[in-house]
Amino acid sequence: MDLRDLRAFVAIAETGSLAAAAKVLHSSPPSLSARLKDLEDELGTALFERWARGLILTEQGREFLSHAYAILKQAEDAKASMLSREKPPVGTVRFGVPGSLVGLLTAQLVETCLARFPQVRLRVVESMSGYIASWLREGTLDAAVVFGGGAATDRSASLRPIAEEELYIATYDRTVVAPYLNERDEIRMRDVQRLKLVMPGPEHGLRVLVEATARRHAIPLNIAIEVDASPQIFELVRRGHGATICSLAARHPGSISSLAGQSPVHTFRIVDPGFRRTVYLATPLNRPSSRATIAVAEAAVETLLSLAATDEWKARRLR
Repeated sequence: MDLRDLRAFVAIAETGSLAAAAKVLHSSPPSLSARLKDLEDELGTALFERWARGLILTEQGREFLSHAYAILKQAEDAKASMLSREKPPVGTVRFGVPGSLVGLLTAQLVETCLARFPQVRLRVVESMSGYIASWLREGTLDAAVVFGGGAATDRSASLRPIAEEELYIATYDRTVVAPYLNERDEIRMRDVQRLKLVMPGPEHGLRVLVEATARRHAIPLNIAIEVDASPQIFELVRRGHGATICSLAARHPGSISSLAGQSPVHTFRIVDPGFRRTVYLATPLNRPSSRATIAVAEAAVETLLSLAATDEWKARRLR
């Protein structure tokens, strides 16, 4: 197996036919067919189902495609790094950040990149983690921070764990939570069901994680309001419509509405067992990362690791 075999396999997977893949690679269908047969013989499994209208990946083929993307990306990154190692990074980088981290990360990341990479134009894009993963796959974003529980299951991205954060109950009215707090001002997971919750919709990674964890422990949740925008969630909580579940980073003034930010938000750690999620750096597997993208991504990891131990976040570093 060599890189040409992998490129042939990826081209066939993406186009769905030997003829179309041959045009992409400036090769011939018989040559690609021979490469594919040799690859399947070496792996001991069929990578495609043969149909009259083309080739469709088998389950094993879909699994191998993620490995092929990763290997080709590493090879391209290594080549790009060697060819441009004497030059400063240049170009535009579109970097995705989830709403709950945008206030904590963005200003520091932008200032770091301005100082270190003056020829890099950084564009920070805020959205929900699931949308970010989709844009990364489509090529709208070059790199991103995503959370475990939803977007981090996307096989089209290379995922590098950075930190693990705990989730908290957040409210502007302490009396709502006070009856359920222990002596350390923590709330047990089974008591969270007693609260009305304002949460993002079912497709949101945070919602997926929270509901899956609660379901494993047979704890029903009372989700009263669904809003797919972090600032509006906090604004509704401020107006007395319930509590929400979030990380400490989400309390940052840059992540919540201006009105909600004028009032103190109270957060209480959820225990027994609690909710936790992993923060990942995500880069696409279906195309190489530019040197500028690699530089910005490393700066983002460095910034997040420096913030992990602060009172603003209190996350556990994973490297």
